[in-house]
Amino acid sequence: MRRLSLALLCAPALLAAPAGGIARARASGRVEYRLVQYPQAGFGGVDAQIRAARRSIDMEMYELRDPVAERALGAAARRGVRVRVLLDHAYSGAEVNAAAYAYLRAHGVAVRWAPPHVIFHIKATTFDARVTDVSTANLTAEYYSSTRDAEVIDTNPVQVRAIERTFANDWGAAPGGTPRTQTVQAPGLIWSPNTGGGSAEAAMVAEISRARRAVEFESEELSDVPVVEALAADARRGVRCAVVMTNSSEWREGFAAVARAGCQVRVLPDTSGTLYIHEKFVLDDPGSARESLMIGSQNAGWESLHENRELSLLLGPADGGAAVIAGVHRAFQQDLRAASPWS
Repeated sequence: MRRLSLALLCAPALLAAPAGGIARARASGRVEYRLVQYPQAGFGGVDAQIRAARRSIDMEMYELRDPVAERALGAAARRGVRVRVLLDHAYSGAEVNAAAYAYLRAHGVAVRWAPPHVIFHIKATTFDARVTDVSTANLTAEYYSSTRDAEVIDTNPVQVRAIERTFANDWGAAPGGTPRTQTVQAPGLIWSPNTGGGSAEAAMVAEISRARRAVEFESEELSDVPVVEALAADARRGVRCAVVMTNSSEWREGFAAVARAGCQVRVLPDTSGTLYIHEKFVLDDPGSARESLMIGSQNAGWESLHENRELSLLLGPADGGAAVIAGVHRAFQQDLRAASPWS
């Protein structure tokens, strides 16, 4: 993964979710999804949410290397908030998260390593058991200004309860417990690994396959064969298919397969000074009554869709997701214009 420093992009913020807006949604009882589009919005909103928490913060995070966020978590614990942080230990997690683990433990935060032998690639934080940030972004400050990512702030109480119950299962299994802890199902939640339903791979393929006019796709990876085949099938049946990613030889076969089928593949170079595509989503039929969006931590790779702990949301206009979909579509069009045709 390459993400080097980049001067903050000059494009305006697409959709941001200030803490005050979320507080009003909590008070009104409305189900509301809000989009924070990175890098334009910056990560100050996450810090504000941590500072605003009154009862609890439950975080599952693949990478945590942000002194500001770490200090805010410690301050929350000092003022009596129950703060629990579950950090990835597998792959490079033990090294990447070591400093944050030590800092949080020394400052009153309940911190645990995630269950062993499974990469906890999830990026989800729940505040006061009422609001969950479901994100594509790690809390790694050195990449904030250089990486395309997004976060959906979720106030759907059914989903938030299911995420909290899954967190409790993961927390109880760590450290040293079963790596495949029980996921709690709710409409619109897509888990990996999914112990209570179909796979995330099946969900991603279904989302791609339901497109009728257009499908827009961003991911850090493109190696999962059923996902590649679904994108290619869309293009062959006349769906306007567009893929934007950071260029890498690792995804050459996937790029070639979808391009041969007629999908537009555009890439950004993996170089310093260029936006790195880390966001993961499938967007169907934007601007129509059938529009829908799958967005979260799942990459289009077999391990991410089957083995890693991951979480994505599936949203449509009827779910209250129209503004999120519009914001993701605008950012995608921006990336599409900035990228060059793959060859």
